[in-house]
Formats: sequence, structure tokens, C-alpha cells
Amino acid sequence: MKEKTYLIFEAFMLVALLGLNIAFLNGSFAGIVLCKSAASLFFVLAGICGYIRNEDNRKFSRLMLVGFILCMAGDVFLALDSKGIIFVIGVVSFAAAHVLFTFAFRGICNFTKVDFVVAAVIFAASISLLCIGSFEFQGLFPVLVGYAAVISLMVAKALSLWRCRQRGPQRAVLIMTGGVLFLLSDILLLFWLFGIGMAKEVQIVNWVFYYLAQGCLTAALHKTWENRESGEN
Repeated sequence: MKEKTYLIFEAFMLVALLGLNIAFLNGSFAGIVLCKSAASLFFVLAGICGYIRNEDNRKFSRLMLVGFILCMAGDVFLALDSKGIIFVIGVVSFAAAHVLFTFAFRGICNFTKVDFVVAAVIFAASISLLCIGSFEFQGLFPVLVGYAAVISLMVAKALSLWRCRQRGPQRAVLIMTGGVLFLLSDILLLFWLFGIGMAKEVQIVNWVFYYLAQGCLTAALHKTWENRESGEN
């Protein structure tokens, strides 16, 4: 497979994202589900390209690819239902994806105590936001707390790659950027789904951040990295 094929899929992802926003602004539920599913399928295809190309570290690329597939499943579930049991299944799908991403990043750079401190800080900030904001959780608060814990660890682990950036600066920056964008998109999604009186722009920016995050993570599969762990403890 050609080296830059994934860029074609990422371009199609952005086109589908544009269609998603148009469908959303026009109130087309079918259009939203179709375009959201298409955009997610394209980042999975970009991930498959990365898996095929990334022969130096199959474990890393395999974990990332399964994570992308779980994210696509979560996207479909959340498009179909934003409050009920299908929504919970979607959240679980994303949480499982973040666990896989976390272990993929751990394969690049070992866990340290600092990682858990950073994760705790992100988690505390997230919970504070849940507690002080004006939200209607409709009984889903425990689900959101559990999800916040998982994504906090994923983002902290992504940021920890700064310690190992000498082994592959492009991949490190892409993963770090993807992790932060993922967190920002989830914060915006929280406001959109459970906040009171939110403007439509919140949902649109959420989708932009989310698909840019996926674009960064899939692109990271195509960047070189020395196939050894950092050795840091």
C-alpha cells in the first residue's frame, strides 16, 4: 500500500465531517448518522493503512487499530441515542478504546509516577467541571465519572510521550495533540449533551476537535519510531 494512501482517507474524513455539520444544521437525523458513520469509517481505513505499513511495531499498531474500530462503534451508538442504554454502550466503547490507546502509548514510553499524578489532576479538573457546571445528567453521572477516569489516564499517557520524543518527535507530537484534542472534544460533548441552553456551535466544534484528534492518531501510525521502550521507571 502506498505510503500516503492514508491521507486520502483522512481527506475523505474531513469531507464527511463537512457533510455532518451541514446535516446537523439542517436537522437531518439520517444525514447525521450517515455522515458520522462515513467520517468514522474513513479514520478506521486510515488506521488500517497505518497497521499495514507499521511493520516495526505490530503490537502498537494493532492496539491503535482496534481502538479506532471501537471509536467508530461508539460514534454510531452516540449518533443513534444521546441519553439511553445505547448511549451507555457508546460510552463503554469509547472507554475501551481509550484503554487500548493507553496501553499502546505505554509500549512507547513506560508508566511513571508522574503519569498518574497528571491523570489525577486531569480527572479532578473534569469532576470539578461536572460538579460546578449547569448540567442535567439524567442518572448518567456515575457513567461519566468512570469515563472521565479512563480518558484522564489516556491523555496523561499521551502527554508523557514528551519524555520519549527523541525516539520519534513527529509521532510524539501527533499523539500528544490527538490526546488533548480528544479531551477537549469530550468536554464540549459533555456541555452539548447535558448542558442547559447550549448553542449548536458547541456540537460543531466538538466534532471538529474529535475528528482532528482521530486524524492525528491515525497519522501517528505512519511516523517512524525506534522499536524499543524508553527504560524510564
